[in-house]
Amino acid sequence: MARATYRATSHLEGDKSWSDFVERAIQAEVERRELLHNAGEPYEGDSSPLPVGRPLS
Repeated sequence: MARATYRATSHLEGDKSWSDFVERAIQAEVERRELLHNAGEPYEGDSSPLPVGRPLS
């Protein structure tokens, strides 16, 4: 679904690449969560490792 949306709208939205599209989508979600859960303020940075998902193979 995301790939189809990207392909259909990237020229309309000015996406430079798939990575640009993904980065913008993540940023929109970050801003939504900050607004909803942290009074619109950014969360503090954290360099600890994120949990890993299941192996690909």
